[in-house]
Amino acid sequence: MKNKKKLQIGIIVDDVKQPYLISDLYKKSLESKCYSISCLIIQKSKNTRTKNFIHRSINYLSTKGFLRFVDRIIFELIDQFETIIVKKKKGFKDFFSKQPLSKFKVKKITVNPNISKTGLNYSYDAEDINKIKNLNLDLLIRGGSGILKGSILNTCPLGVISFHHGDNDFYRGGPPGFWEVYYREPSTGFVIQRISEVLDGGDVIFKGHIPTSFYYKLNVCRLFLKSSIFLHKTLERLSKNVDDRRLYQKKHDNFKIYKIPKFYQTIYYSFLTFIHGSKKIYNKLLNRKIRWNVCYQFTKNWKTSSIKNSVTIKNPKNRFLADPFSVNYKGRTVIYVEDYDYNSSKGKISAYEVTPKGHNELGVAIEEKFHLSYPFLFKSNDGIFMIPETHQSRDIRIYKCIEFPLKWKLHKILMKNISTVDTNIIKFNDKYWLFTNLDSSKSGEYSSELHIYYADKLDSTSWKPHLLNPVIFDSRKARNGGIIYSQEGQLYRVFQKQTFDMYGSALGISKIKYLTKDKYEEEIFKNIKPDFSKNILGIHSFSFNSGLLLNDFAKYDEIN
Repeated sequence: MKNKKKLQIGIIVDDVKQPYLISDLYKKSLESKCYSISCLIIQKSKNTRTKNFIHRSINYLSTKGFLRFVDRIIFELIDQFETIIVKKKKGFKDFFSKQPLSKFKVKKITVNPNISKTGLNYSYDAEDINKIKNLNLDLLIRGGSGILKGSILNTCPLGVISFHHGDNDFYRGGPPGFWEVYYREPSTGFVIQRISEVLDGGDVIFKGHIPTSFYYKLNVCRLFLKSSIFLHKTLERLSKNVDDRRLYQKKHDNFKIYKIPKFYQTIYYSFLTFIHGSKKIYNKLLNRKIRWNVCYQFTKNWKTSSIKNSVTIKNPKNRFLADPFSVNYKGRTVIYVEDYDYNSSKGKISAYEVTPKGHNELGVAIEEKFHLSYPFLFKSNDGIFMIPETHQSRDIRIYKCIEFPLKWKLHKILMKNISTVDTNIIKFNDKYWLFTNLDSSKSGEYSSELHIYYADKLDSTSWKPHLLNPVIFDSRKARNGGIIYSQEGQLYRVFQKQTFDMYGSALGISKIKYLTKDKYEEEIFKNIKPDFSKNILGIHSFSFNSGLLLNDFAKYDEIN
């Protein structure tokens, strides 16, 4: 990369203070070795010519009509109310800060787009096109108003790319992140696409889905925070001319384009959100919390066994058990679990011995100053190893069993300065493959991204990233949820399904079809719903090893 020229990028913006997405990208570009934002192209659109609120209101009334004006006002009131709430949440302060154009130490030019009567389509005269061509840019990013049309789309060698905050297979238009909450969708998507003359008809360069939050403003903030890092990563990938062979099929031809909700839709949304929020407050006042439970059964075939036949390990007082994994050693079968204490708000790893006659708590296996969970186990000729979740320490650690079953010591730190959860390791084709769920955006959302790394040794400290990372970006199937050690040679991956405002609502099992350094493909083999007992809210772990089937499940419980 030392001798390679940086990708030169221009961003089309409106002549206003720049929102989080643009300012954040600019900050990232200053540290990038792959691309540089060399110009801001400021378009003098209607939105920038009429800055006065009264003028903007009159203009909106004249173009959209009175009823749509009322729709807009009511929606804006809800938007502002929810903004006040979100600003109080940790980690969202920067999202609402806007930077004036003077803060961007790059060249700036002004253009005057031709705006259609509807106010939607923007095109440019030859004079402005030549002005942009003379900048010798490689790529343009649409960061302002309007649907770009005409020769502007072919002005740069790599064209124009744009964000769309919504899965454009289903939610075209806007407002971003609203309709997914309105319809209680399990996930909210975004795409980065190359713009073409056909609306939403350009090639999708990248696509992702995050869990849908329970109210609109929180959902859109999380969506922007999560997706912004992938615009940066996409630009770096384009600069390296990496062919990652992703293929995103288009399905949107017959789907409608969403707009600002009508006033009665906003009122209905507010009612649903109020009821949902009231239930949360009610449970909190009664000290009712979601409590996980672990159960097990001995079986020869995990594919046909019913979870209804499992034995539940009773939770200790003021604690819950979750994320079970098992190992057989010297004739003993031991389950290791996350043992979460409500008083300390921290998990440790505890052990339970099981036999066909019952189970017995052995004690604590590993405890640290930080939270531990998901005690993934790996047995090899060198011994028994555990890779628990240690995201609070910002590393991936491997522990080795010194004296079975309760004496363990830290063996190595496999990866440093990385925030991941729910790590699995499998050995396949003479390599070790590490599957983990990473939060690239540092927003605290770990359920959307599945990353794979590979190495020649189990305890390597030089893990190499898969070419397609994240190999899956979808909260409905990315997060690991256990392990299946199959006797038939088939690789399986257990995954969690996140639904509307519910972590760990269900599970799925996929067959891994291809696993190489530059290719990954899986297909869903089985879905597991939390319908094996009354009042179950979710299930987020399922493991099978040497005749022992394990899972967990969640219910509301009053914690004293």
